[in-house]
Amino acid sequence: TRVLALEQHVLPAPAAVLTEKRLHLAITQLPQDSFIPWLVTTSGFLPMRPMWEELTTIDPRTGVMKVSPHLATEWEMSKDAKSFTFKLRKGVQFHFGKGEFTAQDVITGLDQTMVTDSLTGCKGALTASFGAKSATEMREKGNLKVIDDHTFTMNLAQPHLDLASWWFNTQGRPCAPNFSSAQFKAEGQAMFEKGPAGTGPYQFARRQLREFAEYERVPYKHWRVNPEFKTLRISTVPEDATRLAMLLTKEADMVDIPKVLHDQATAKGMEVLASDLPSLGLTIMPLGQYYVSKANYNPDLPWAAPGEKGRLVREALNRAVNRKQIVNVLFKGLGEPMYNTIFHQSLEGWNPEWETKFEEKYGYDPEKAKKLLDQAGYPGVGGKNRFKLEVWQSSLPGLPETIEVAQSVAQGFQNIGIDAKIVEAEFARAIDRFRDQHNADFILPLRQTIRPIDANFRIYYYTGPLDQKTGLPNKGGGSIFMEDPLYDRIMEALTKETDAAERDRLAREAGNHIYDNYRNIPVVYIRTTLVVNPKVVAEYHFGGGVSGEFAFLEYAKASR
Repeated sequence: TRVLALEQHVLPAPAAVLTEKRLHLAITQLPQDSFIPWLVTTSGFLPMRPMWEELTTIDPRTGVMKVSPHLATEWEMSKDAKSFTFKLRKGVQFHFGKGEFTAQDVITGLDQTMVTDSLTGCKGALTASFGAKSATEMREKGNLKVIDDHTFTMNLAQPHLDLASWWFNTQGRPCAPNFSSAQFKAEGQAMFEKGPAGTGPYQFARRQLREFAEYERVPYKHWRVNPEFKTLRISTVPEDATRLAMLLTKEADMVDIPKVLHDQATAKGMEVLASDLPSLGLTIMPLGQYYVSKANYNPDLPWAAPGEKGRLVREALNRAVNRKQIVNVLFKGLGEPMYNTIFHQSLEGWNPEWETKFEEKYGYDPEKAKKLLDQAGYPGVGGKNRFKLEVWQSSLPGLPETIEVAQSVAQGFQNIGIDAKIVEAEFARAIDRFRDQHNADFILPLRQTIRPIDANFRIYYYTGPLDQKTGLPNKGGGSIFMEDPLYDRIMEALTKETDAAERDRLAREAGNHIYDNYRNIPVVYIRTTLVVNPKVVAEYHFGGGVSGEFAFLEYAKASR
């Protein structure tokens, strides 16, 4: 039996000086704008983070590999990763006098994230692990037992190694948002618009759809920290220049802007804060590689063509991307090379040959890219008009540079004779195509974060079970759907395997196949940045991961 030791929260409350000041963060547009947690993806969960807490968490200073207690004070996992016991923190209060946090609130949150129309990406994986369609059904079957208000056990239908470390993690997915079950029973979904009661250091104040959300410091001693800033406002502003102007005119105190605009801000006395670790990556996804489900698969899509033909095209696409230019110009030279999408030197499965052979196999070489396209059967007319291709561009918090990256990538493709066109699209539209419709036939620059291999592998490479009526993956697998029978086999093995050496071997086997077949176009890992007014913000630590870009706002220190 493995027991995760009880420890203090990873960010112990400083000797905060409570102020009457307001903190205003301006970010780019979110893919969804809702406080209903199961109707947003992980990227759309950002406005809920000040209000809600989950069972476990990470420290932004040490990253995803160390998981710490949050609303759960400790937990125990059996050797086969099928039995768990959770002990919950006592005395944690919901906002607005809605009572104390208990095991029933965990069950209610899980039930709602597993509903049919959930966008969280949790439903399929949790259904398979729970052996039930909800936590309540699992309880009825006797596999989830509430020992008392602050203790519950789970006996899973299949192993789930990262249940506590990722799926119930504040920095992971919104799979277990802990809102008041009593309020939900009394008010239903209307509670999320009127004032949802969470347990976080900030409570809901008001919101304006697609414009802003406002929060207030809780009026009692919070179990973890009482924020120095009395009020918090998160505004969504699509235009980069507008966010910069808001900072310079002191309308906003913290803004998420592309790095090419940083000099304009620092010249006016603003400061750049970076995430404590390189945690956010840029990768470019040639979507439509549906080699398992075959649902909406188009073998005539050049980069998704079967066998060697598709591999040659994907290598050509990689050779057409000038990574050094992207990093040096758009990211101002800040970042670490990404050698294989979702893999990193700090994670299991790492193969050092991916780094040493990268220039040989992936290096920028437009002339070689043209020859590869000729070899694949796309000579075009005089090396032009080889085939049509769309590069979709959208921006999300933490990586606003994706718009400029899309333009650079499209230019690179045009330079080797591809008829590449930019398509401007909100990210929600892209999600609908690649995850919900399973019908993506375009190239998409995408954020990716350093997190446990199981979590990312499931999102990017696992098909999962198919819906018997539609033939589509039922979201029990991934979101991106870079499908291959090998990846399904390895994902299912990783889910059950507890031996560290075997897990490392399995992950490396998958990584080698992904690398050798050019399944993606890896670019760079970066530290997420915020530009702040130092006269307002003295200090702020944040992780910068894809699902928690600017979490822990409650720990921001006010300037004196």
